[in-house]
Formats: sequence, C-alpha cells, structure tokens
Amino acid sequence: MTNPIKGKKPFEQVELFQANMVEWPVKDDLASMEFPIFSLSKNHDTEIREYENATTKKRIRITPSVVGAATVFDKDLLLFIGSQLIEARQSGLPIARKVKVDIYRFLTGTCRSPGGNSYYLVVDMLRRLKGTNLETNIITGGVEQVKGFGLIDDYEIERKTSNGKGALEVNVTISEWLYNALIQYEVLTIDQRYFKLGQALERRLYELARKHTGEKVLWKCDIEILRQKSGSTQDLRRFRSEIRSIIKRDSLPDYRVALDKSAKIQRVVFYTRSNKALTQELQKMVDGFSWFEKLEKTVPV
Repeated sequence: MTNPIKGKKPFEQVELFQANMVEWPVKDDLASMEFPIFSLSKNHDTEIREYENATTKKRIRITPSVVGAATVFDKDLLLFIGSQLIEARQSGLPIARKVKVDIYRFLTGTCRSPGGNSYYLVVDMLRRLKGTNLETNIITGGVEQVKGFGLIDDYEIERKTSNGKGALEVNVTISEWLYNALIQYEVLTIDQRYFKLGQALERRLYELARKHTGEKVLWKCDIEILRQKSGSTQDLRRFRSEIRSIIKRDSLPDYRVALDKSAKIQRVVFYTRSNKALTQELQKMVDGFSWFEKLEKTVPV
C-alpha cells in the first residue's frame, strides 16, 4: 500500500530541518491511518484507549496526559511536518527529527485560519501531542519500539506572539517511531481537501478508505469493525446514525459512503466517485448492479 517511490538512496541528516518547502503533497503514515491513535473528541479527552487487530495481533495503547489526548485535528501538525520531510528527502535535501515550523505556513498550508487565536491553539496542540503516550508492537521502518513514547519527543517555542501566549515559530522533535516510517516511505498520499473536513469522524473514515481502498474501486467493512478501527467511543446505534449523516453530506474526497443492510451484519461500503470505474467493477460482480441499487446511499450509479 505504500507509494511506489523508487530509489531509496542514502540521505544526509542534520540537527535541525526547516520546514519551508513550497509545495508538499500531503503524506500520511500507514500506521496512524490503520490504527485509531488520535481522539475523535473535540472535548477534553483523558480516556485510556486500547486497540488490537484480531488478524495481525498488532496492538496499541494510548494514554493521554492531564491536558487531554491528541486529536485528529492535532494530527495536522504531524502531517505538515511529515509531508515536508518526505518532500525534502525526495529532493535530496538533508533532514532531521527536529523540525523548525513557521506557524503561519502551517496554518495556511492545512486550511486553517491564520487569525490571532490560532497561534494560541497551536501551543495546546503541542502539549497534547507531547503528552499522549503510546505503547505498541507496530513496527515502523523495520524497528519495534519497546518503550512508551510520545507522538512528539519535545517542542520549544522559538518566537512568541506579542502577548507571549501564542507561538509564531516552534522547533518540534517528532518521535523516532514516526520518523522511521517517514524515512522508509511507509506513507500514502492523501487529498489536500482532507484538511477542509470539519468533522473528526469524516477525517478518520477518509483515512481508512484511502488506506484500504487505495486504487481499488470499493471497500466493504463490517460496521462494528469499522467503529473499532475509527476509534469511535459511541455505541453502535449512534455510530450508525453518524454514518448515515456522513452518507447524506457526501463530503469525503475521492470516495462516497453507503450502508449495506442486506446481510445480517451490516457493512459500510466506500466506493470511488468515478462512475465509469464503478460501473466496470459492478459488471464484474455477480448481481453487482442489483446489490448496489439496494445500498443506502446518496447517488445512484
């Protein structure tokens, strides 16, 4: 599922990398796309969460600090940093785990308002990213971390706003676990429109669809398994209701969402927005068009 990036040449590492690449296709690491590391809550979330893939036996335990768990919206900073590192790596530039980030560039690059309050919120974001502790057997870059670690190791505010409460420029040291994934290109490109998704579950479902559908036409997942993979803490009834709302909004880049109620265990179906590709795929399936017609969805083929 990784992007086919040829020629993993040796690269130079330095003490500090400046994230000032002008163009940077958004790269998302495979581990956090697959596993529910980030909280879906916009509220103060201090709940300890655990997830294990029953098939692969890969597991993860997420323990927030008193400031709360890192959220899917906090992840934007890691996406920004990781994408910049990947772009620099491909361009033959030296990189480092310690990254200097201009907050204005980060805000505008991730479709956030560069208004005054945003610079204060970044500081809270950094606190949550550093405070969220992971314990996992998920290997990145061929290395298994045998100790607990934060999503970022450290941060320091290089330049503050005039009142001293916000950050204009920060140095962020990302975890070795994430860095190993990035330098080995264990990533997928995601659509820039991801940053415009305002609902946490929409973002998470897009990541899962991108990871599991990839270049395929559709992906089906049992609704309870999807609930677990998404990291949702809602009961199944409420989760199904949220899925139905997302079906109606039809806002995910690249994919549409449908609900398959034909089986005893309901499934959520993610399918391409390309009518041509979808038609060709349904033609290959036994009773494909009949099955698709019965789905609870927004747009017919």
